[in-house]
Amino acid sequence: MQYPSLSSFLPQSGTMASGTLYTYPENFRAYKALIAAEYSGAKVKVAQDFVFGESNKTETFLKKFPLGKVPAFESTDGKCITESNAIAYYVANEQLRGRSDLEKAQVLQWMGFADNDILPASCTWVFPCLGIMQYNKQNTERAKDDVKKALDALNSHLLRVTYLVGERISLADISVCCTLLHLYQYVLDPGFRKPYQNVNRWFNTMINQPQVKAIIGEFKLCEKMAEFDAKKFAEMQGKSGKDSGKDKKPGKKAEKQPEKPAETPKKANEDMDETEEALATEPKSKDPMDALPKG
Repeated sequence: MQYPSLSSFLPQSGTMASGTLYTYPENFRAYKALIAAEYSGAKVKVAQDFVFGESNKTETFLKKFPLGKVPAFESTDGKCITESNAIAYYVANEQLRGRSDLEKAQVLQWMGFADNDILPASCTWVFPCLGIMQYNKQNTERAKDDVKKALDALNSHLLRVTYLVGERISLADISVCCTLLHLYQYVLDPGFRKPYQNVNRWFNTMINQPQVKAIIGEFKLCEKMAEFDAKKFAEMQGKSGKDSGKDKKPGKKAEKQPEKPAETPKKANEDMDETEEALATEPKSKDPMDALPKG
C-alpha cells in the first residue's frame, strides 16, 4: 500500500494557503502560524466568534477536530489540521520550511527543541507567577536550571550565526521565539538574561521584525522577575471554578490544602490543558500581572 507524501497535503506551487484559525487571544502557540502567514502571504483569518471552552466543545467543532484542542486550522478547501507546529508548517513557504533536506531537518530539530527543552520549564516557572498553577519550590528551581541549559545551548549556537537555520528567518526562529515569549516577558530580568548576549540579540531582532510585530505587538522585556503570589493563585482558582469553596467546610484543612506538594507538571507537548484553559478564560480586561510588583 502506498501512502501519500507530506507534500501532497501542502498548497501547490504558486498558490497560497488560506483558511480559518481557531484560537483564544494571546495564544503563543497560535502566534507561530500567524507569524508564518505574515511571511508567506498565506491568507489566515482568526475566527472572531470562537469562545474557548464553548465553541471547541460543540458537535460541529468536534467532528472536524475530535480532541477539541486549539489552535486548530480549517483550510478553505476543507482540510483540518491541529497542533501548532503542523499548522505553522502548512501555512509557511519554502524559505520558512527550509530549502534543502538538511535545512528542513534542522528546522524540525529546533521546533522540537522549543517544545521539549524550553516549554516545559517555562510553564513550570512562569505559570505559578501568573496564578494559574500551584507553586513548588523544587520544581521551580529545576525549571530555572533547565531554562539556563536551553539558553546556554542557544547562546553557543548563535555565537557565529544570525538565525538558527540558514541565512534568513525560518520556522525554527519563529517557533523558538514564540516559546520564549513568556520567559522574556515575566521572569528573565536583566540580571538573569545578561550572560546570554547572543540569545538576547537574536530575540530582540525577532520581536522587532515587522511580520512578528504585526502579531504580538510591542513587546516589553521583563524588568523585575515575577514571583508566586498565593493570594493571586487563590483568586485565579476561584475564577476557574476549581476552588469555589461551596462544598468545603472552612477550617484548617481548607487552609493547608495548597501546601501539599505539587505533582510534577505535565509536559508541554501534552498541552497542559488545565492551565491553558485558565489562560484562555481569564478576562483580558484584567492583566494577570496586576497583583505583582510593578517594574
